[in-house]
Amino acid sequence: MHDMKKNISTFGAGPLLLAIVPVLFALVFIVRVGALAQMPDWILVRDPDGNRYHVDPNGKIYTSGKPEFDYRPVSAAGIAFYLNQGVELVKGGYKVEGLTLLKSILAMPAAGGKTSDYRSKASAEINRFIKKEGDRYEALDQNASILLYRLEDAVVLVNDLMRYRIEFPGEATVLRRRRRENGKYRYDGLLAGVRFPGSAATSDSSAYDALIAIDGESFPSKINFMSALKSNWAKNLGADSFKRTPVRAGEREELSRFDDGTAYGGYEAFFLRGRYGYCVRIIAAGPERAKNDALMEKMMRSFRLSFSD
Repeated sequence: MHDMKKNISTFGAGPLLLAIVPVLFALVFIVRVGALAQMPDWILVRDPDGNRYHVDPNGKIYTSGKPEFDYRPVSAAGIAFYLNQGVELVKGGYKVEGLTLLKSILAMPAAGGKTSDYRSKASAEINRFIKKEGDRYEALDQNASILLYRLEDAVVLVNDLMRYRIEFPGEATVLRRRRRENGKYRYDGLLAGVRFPGSAATSDSSAYDALIAIDGESFPSKINFMSALKSNWAKNLGADSFKRTPVRAGEREELSRFDDGTAYGGYEAFFLRGRYGYCVRIIAAGPERAKNDALMEKMMRSFRLSFSD
């Protein structure tokens, strides 16, 4: 430490100068960032999804490279932003957030044209990321498994870890996700708010027409009967006063309509595939319940599992 102080004083750097150095670095950083954000020949773009970014004269896109949202559906209209933001997030150390955007682009249907080009670019970026991360990639991939993309007037949610897909008519917001693992057991659950087409609930509020909970489990061994899965979830959820009316019943899938006789009601479904079991519930209240009953049933029927059997 004595030698270090001696070397510093050799260059005439007294205590006052040393105190000023961090301030100078901060000022240089601010000036540099401000200059980048205000280049006179750059264009500020706002796409149909409301994303804002800059484009230089050569067509290169500059995004913030910082997380601006937790979950947002990517779309063909904003795909340039989502690709570049995904790449910049990964570069900036926000690996899960960036990978989620890139994987969401890759999950979009191959519609040809611009979308296919950006899907190819996203695939190339993911492959580079896999090579760079090596053994670390698996954990990142699992945490980046909730994918969202817009499909016409609906939002599609894919959980590629738990291997399901569901389509929301209108808008959907992921409110909470929980994961836990214990040996060969895995639980993955999420809660989402849904605003149906023509909803009175505005996108900038915390009001929703319905709430949907999707809970998936992977057990150490195969579950042979639907009754075993339902019994497991009866223990998890506890007793309730809902009256249930069967809509569809089978060995591996069941769908029921439920209500409490007053204000609340919705749909409940169970799905069984080998070691995997799922409980899906959507609930609404008041006038929205009757108004959107058909849309809620349609949403539940859109739930798909990507198993080969």
